[in-house]
Amino acid sequence: MPLTIGILLAVLARGEENALKYSAEDHGGKARDAIAVVLSDGPLAHNEDWIIKAGPVGPDNQQFRGTCSMIPADVGDVGGSGLERVTFEAKRDAFGIWKMEWKDSITGMASDGNLYTYQQHHKFTGVTTDGHPPKPNRGAPTPGTEDTGFLSSIPSNVVADVLELRDFFVLRTPTGNLAASSHVYQVFRLPLATDPPPPFIFQHRFILSSHQQLAGQLGCDPL
Repeated sequence: MPLTIGILLAVLARGEENALKYSAEDHGGKARDAIAVVLSDGPLAHNEDWIIKAGPVGPDNQQFRGTCSMIPADVGDVGGSGLERVTFEAKRDAFGIWKMEWKDSITGMASDGNLYTYQQHHKFTGVTTDGHPPKPNRGAPTPGTEDTGFLSSIPSNVVADVLELRDFFVLRTPTGNLAASSHVYQVFRLPLATDPPPPFIFQHRFILSSHQQLAGQLGCDPL
């Protein structure tokens, strides 16, 4: 019996110690091993005037901000209907390596009476420059500047050289039928000195490494 009680107390002590790892950072103690933060949760306050341009089948369907042949006429957002939730998660791996995920999820009603759902999901691995856990940006985006606030997925104290992006937009009827969609998977990386000038820079530092159109058409994604 004393041995059993001793083992039980040791297990409980380890459990309490592990629990403290997740809360100690907020009290000036050891850094947490995992983070889950809601950066924004409320009405859509950026790109709320989006529009999908209808167009015939052709190469413009696979261009960013191109045209969409899946809809018969232009479609936009119904002002004030969009709701957005932005989250950040990080888990510490060995030797100060962090595996991180950032998600921007949006839903609302479109001008043609259909419903839309959008999500952009970033995954990346990196280390922090100060030895502390990642510090995601909770601020609101500042229009016309490089300050993207909570839309910046990589915290300022994180060094990462590759970012995986999964982006999808779905326009569906109230009965659940698909009206238009775009679902892509892309990998971005930091540029090298030997790279030619890129046509597009993502988050002010990354260039496109690979692109897969998983479903739908790129021009059908307005966000």
